[in-house]
Amino acid sequence: MSVFGDFKIDGAQLVAKETGVAIPLTPGFAREVVRIGSFIWLVNALKATRVIKGREPRARISFFPKKPRSYYAIWPVCQLADVRIVDDPAEADLHFYFEDREFLTAPRAAPSSKPSFNIDCFDIRKSVVARVFEETFGYSLAVDPKSWDGQAVEKSEGNGRHDGRIVACPVATPRRDHVYQRLIDNTFDGRDHIDIRTPIVGGEIPFVYLKRREPALRFSNENYRVDLVDADAMLSAAEQRQIADFAKAMRLDFGGIDVLRDRGDGRIYIVDANKTDMGPPSALTSQDKLRAMRGLAAAFAEMVDASLGQ
Repeated sequence: MSVFGDFKIDGAQLVAKETGVAIPLTPGFAREVVRIGSFIWLVNALKATRVIKGREPRARISFFPKKPRSYYAIWPVCQLADVRIVDDPAEADLHFYFEDREFLTAPRAAPSSKPSFNIDCFDIRKSVVARVFEETFGYSLAVDPKSWDGQAVEKSEGNGRHDGRIVACPVATPRRDHVYQRLIDNTFDGRDHIDIRTPIVGGEIPFVYLKRREPALRFSNENYRVDLVDADAMLSAAEQRQIADFAKAMRLDFGGIDVLRDRGDGRIYIVDANKTDMGPPSALTSQDKLRAMRGLAAAFAEMVDASLGQ
């Protein structure tokens, strides 16, 4: 089945069949497709050199209930970490739970008793993220829309919707399947809104992406610029430990976490957790894309080795 089988065209949008997430078909999207394709070609070329040299894989991994496409971050990470993706779970040294769904009532059973990643990360709804964030950090992101006095952000429970909007509270009748959160002023200069996209691999943060958005697009996924930055430059050691504790509580071994720093109180807030992270961001330069995936691959290799006792 081709990649195109994962999507359908609905008017001027490309809709993911599994999640219902809609992507506007714009000239900008066309440029992103070309950039992603170029990066995948580069990773395949690097993979081919390893095969030609007869290099044995570090480990073999199977994904369930489905394999990731090449536009998901874990795919280039496996290639660069010398971890071979296999179809037959019996041939695998490790398993990886991979499903573009934010909620199951219980975790899926792993194919075997071999080490598994993200196996218990089966509920990443916004309300769960907010609850675990408060338990980990000791202060709240969520607000009660019926009693909160002031502005708040209303957004869907589901992942990848990018439908946040500012509302005035109190709200007499909150919308079903939506959450209400503090309005975070995540600007450094009062102008551009900046998300600190934080990859997490085995509790480690190899780097962060700074995603810059114009005010009108603050709740979208349209970044006009993305920078690859050392984690220590944006997050204190204590904050990194708290983020690692949050990931552990979410049972998130590999994924991406969206962090906002409030300009008013200076504290960070986790607003999203993603276990099927796409990447790298297309707005990065080709050099930074490869640098980012190599950083993730190095951290992933360490996690794989530790899981196998190597």
